[in-house]
Amino acid sequence: MASPSKAKRVEEKYLAERTLVWLGGLTKQNLADLNLALGDLLRNGKVLKRVALSVEIKAVVGSGKSKEVAAPFSVEDLTGERKGFAGVLDIEYFLKTCRSLGLKDTQLFNASDVTTEGGNLLRVCRTIRSLSLSCQEKGIVAPVFETGKQAVEARRRSMSREVTSSKVTKLLGLEKASEGGKASERKRPVAALYGLAVGLVVAVACRILGPRKGAALGPSMTFHF
Repeated sequence: MASPSKAKRVEEKYLAERTLVWLGGLTKQNLADLNLALGDLLRNGKVLKRVALSVEIKAVVGSGKSKEVAAPFSVEDLTGERKGFAGVLDIEYFLKTCRSLGLKDTQLFNASDVTTEGGNLLRVCRTIRSLSLSCQEKGIVAPVFETGKQAVEARRRSMSREVTSSKVTKLLGLEKASEGGKASERKRPVAALYGLAVGLVVAVACRILGPRKGAALGPSMTFHF
């Protein structure tokens, strides 16, 4: 099993790959061909704005195609400086689209996760995955973010020792409690037999030795099973 830090890196890598494919499906461009890291590709907001517009159009016209075909992005388009707050506004537009499709604020990344280096890229990817699921639920034609098989395999690879250990500990705790209960149940018939044996011996002793001496034997008797 992977350590927590390694598990996080595995999840980030997997989600970044799936996010890149999903965004490419909506922008009609193989974004991997640009050879940009996902953070660099999203930083100036242009890709996210185009994706938001694409989702909105599909939500209105269904599977019909828009008459306008946007030109593919170049590396210069996505890495060049933008004036003012244009990049932030495009990112906020994307987040607004996510909210309109039912995503809660707790499911959304912050604009700073995209605009600054070292932002929470994992959170960005999770938001985009949530958007893809919302599109599916609402019948909006969009690429599939991940297949069930891909999701299961990704969870398996990223499962950490810490999480697994806690689950095992809880399971063992339940098993021990169960075993303890069963042991108590097994002791009950033994105790009953012990009491019956003592009673019989005392009764016989009373008849032979007399009531006082026979009764005195009871507390001192020990049986081994």
